[in-house]
Amino acid sequence: MEKERVTGIILAGGKSRRFGSNKALYRHNGKCLVEYSIDVLRPVCNELILITNNPADFSFTGLTIYEDIHKDCGPLAGIHTGLVHSKNLNNLIISCDSPELHTDLFRAILENRENYQVVMPTHNGIKESMASFFHKNSIPLIEAAIATNCLKVFNAIMPMTTLFLDVSKMPFYSEQLFANINTKEALNSINDTNND
Repeated sequence: MEKERVTGIILAGGKSRRFGSNKALYRHNGKCLVEYSIDVLRPVCNELILITNNPADFSFTGLTIYEDIHKDCGPLAGIHTGLVHSKNLNNLIISCDSPELHTDLFRAILENRENYQVVMPTHNGIKESMASFFHKNSIPLIEAAIATNCLKVFNAIMPMTTLFLDVSKMPFYSEQLFANINTKEALNSINDTNND
């Protein structure tokens, strides 16, 4: 079956202050964290691009790499850069520090995207912007948000047609699905949970 025309936008521009080194390059069970994101999106995307301000560090991925158009504006700038360079209308956003994310999550997001500019998964009242869908037509609203220094993703999407998709009852869901790795201790915590 042919893949849909979907671009996977992998955000690897975080400063990793709490982690102590570039966490996207940290090896976990034999793979760099960024490789988990690549492997999760590859089955559902016909284009993968990586957004980082350290492109030389990620040449090993073989992906097309772009630096933020708007520097020091956080994840929203990474989303914007990815959308600008994307060849497709449909785009999946993923951070490089959530190794428990599952391809089926992104399949569910794509299945529910019709007529929405943004589809964002939720669970237990928590919205997950770093595992979401953005339509390319959201670029002007993101640019308007950046121009007014409205840099929080949740604030930027307020004028957009958005579906908050509750995934907590879906078969792939687990408490660790959206676990975000900001410290090496957090990574160890995931390992401990998976070994229980």
